[in-house]
Amino acid sequence: MSYPFSVADIGWIPVRVRSDLDADETAELRSLLPEASPGECTRVGLRHLFQGAHLFADLDFAVPPVEAVARRLLAAVTARVAGLDTGTSAQWPDARDDLLATGRFDADRVDEYLKAHAHRWNLYYSAQPFLQDIRLAQECGKGQAPGRLVMDRPSGSNAVWTTHIAQDVPVAGPDAVQWLLAWYGYGPSGTGTHRTHGSRKGGSCKAGPYRSLVSYFPHAPERLFVSLVASVPGPSAWPTGSGPDLAPWERDELPDPLAPDAACGPVSLLTRRTAHALLLTGDDAGQTTSCKITWNTAVDLPAAVDPYVIERTQGGPVRADRARSAWRDLDAMLLKTQPGSKSTLRRPTVFDAVAELAPQVQRQLGVRVLAWDQERQEKDNQWYAATTPPVLQHIEEADPQGAAAIATARRSAEAAAGDLARALAAAWLDVHVKRDPQQRHGFVEAARTRYWERAEEEFWQAVRAPDPDRRPAFRRLALERFDQATATLKATVHGMSAVAKARAQLTLPRTHATRSTRKRTR
Repeated sequence: MSYPFSVADIGWIPVRVRSDLDADETAELRSLLPEASPGECTRVGLRHLFQGAHLFADLDFAVPPVEAVARRLLAAVTARVAGLDTGTSAQWPDARDDLLATGRFDADRVDEYLKAHAHRWNLYYSAQPFLQDIRLAQECGKGQAPGRLVMDRPSGSNAVWTTHIAQDVPVAGPDAVQWLLAWYGYGPSGTGTHRTHGSRKGGSCKAGPYRSLVSYFPHAPERLFVSLVASVPGPSAWPTGSGPDLAPWERDELPDPLAPDAACGPVSLLTRRTAHALLLTGDDAGQTTSCKITWNTAVDLPAAVDPYVIERTQGGPVRADRARSAWRDLDAMLLKTQPGSKSTLRRPTVFDAVAELAPQVQRQLGVRVLAWDQERQEKDNQWYAATTPPVLQHIEEADPQGAAAIATARRSAEAAAGDLARALAAAWLDVHVKRDPQQRHGFVEAARTRYWERAEEEFWQAVRAPDPDRRPAFRRLALERFDQATATLKATVHGMSAVAKARAQLTLPRTHATRSTRKRTR
C-alpha cells in the first residue's frame, strides 16, 4: 500500500504569505501553519489554501502551465465552497460582493466539502485517485518511467530542455500533482501508452484543451483571496448543457472516453475537459515511481468557451507567442470586443464578471498571463508568465475613456513597430542589393526586439502618469532604434543615402484611414 498522499492535506500548492499581516492574522497563521512566516513562501494542501486564503498574497508556482490549470481548478473549488456555483446573473454578483465583504472563506464549509469527497483526494492507490483513471491499471500494459510525467525532463533522443534529471528518478509527490495538472491541460497529441477500452485500441492522443494557448486571470498580487473570488466566471459564461455540473472527484462514475460529456456548468467547464488519462504509481515515501499516460477521448472534446482565453471569430483562441509581451493584449482584456482586419477579438468571459465588481475591488486587480508557446504535437518551445500592474479599474464598463486611451496607445506602439520594420528592411535591401533578402530578417528582428523592450517601459509610464494627456513616445523610440541599427550601414555615401531615405519614411509615416485597423501580429 502506497503512502496516502492527499491533495487536500499535504502541501503541494506553493503560496507566498502576506507580509502585512496584523497581530491577529499572524497568530492565526501560526495556528494554521506553525512553520510559515509573513512574507515567506510555503506549500499547502487544498484545506489550508482555502482556510487561509486571506492570509496569503499569491500563488507561487514555478511552471506557468501548471499554474494555469491550478488556477482553473481552484476557481472551481472556490465556486463550490463559496456558493458561487449557482444563481442568476441578477443574484450572483450580490453573493460575490457579500463574500468579498466577509474577506475570507468559511472554514467549516471548506471542511465539509473536502470531507464529502475525502476518498477522492488521494494521489495513489485509491478506487478513484485524484484526476486519474483507475481503469488504466487493466486497460494499459506496463507503466512508463516516472520521468515521463515531468514534461521538462529529457526523454529518448530529445534534447535536454530545462533539467538533466533522468527518466527513472522518482518524482516527489507535490511535484507529481503539479505535473499531473500540466498533462491534464497541455498534453500533446501523438502516441501515448497503448490502451484498450471497448472497441478502441491504441495510444493515439488528442492535444490538451489549453495546449499552445494564452490564459488570462484577474489577479490581486497581494490578496490571494480576492484573486480566487475574482477568477470565478459569472453565470453568463457558464455552459448550459444537460446533466449534473460535477468535477471529476464529485462523480461516482468514470467518464466514457468514447463519448465525452459536454460541460454543463462552471465546475465541469473548469475541471473535466481533458484529452489525456493518467494513472500514477507511488511508493511508501509518496513519490511517483511509474505512470501510465494515454488517451482520454477518442473524439474531439465537445466545444466550450473557456473563460480565460481571448476568442477570435476566426482562428480560435489567441495562441501563445513567446516574442509577444503581455501588455500588447491589455486592451483585449479591457474592451469587450475588438474588431480587427480579419477577426474580431472577444475578451475572456471572466472579465465580464470583473466589470461588475465594486471600484475599490477593481483597483486591486491586474492580469496574470500564463502561456506555453508550443505546437499541437510534441514540440514545446517556451513557457512564460507575466503580471500586469492593477489596471482593471479601466475596464470598458467602468472607464470607457481609459480603456479607449489604452487601446489607442497599444495601436500606436504596433504602428511604430511596423513602420520601424519596413524602414529597416528598406535600408538594408538598398545597401545589400546582391545579398539574399532573407538575411535581412535577423537585422530587422534584433532592432524590433530592442524597440519592444523600451516600448513596454514607455507604455506603463504613460498608463501610470498623473497627467491624463501624457502620450507615449513610441515614434521617438522607433527612431532611436532605427539610428542604432543602421549605424553600420552608413560606411559609404550610398549607405548614408539609403539610410536617410528609409529614415524619412519612419519620420513621416503613412496616415491612410486603415492605419488603426492594421492587422495585429499574432
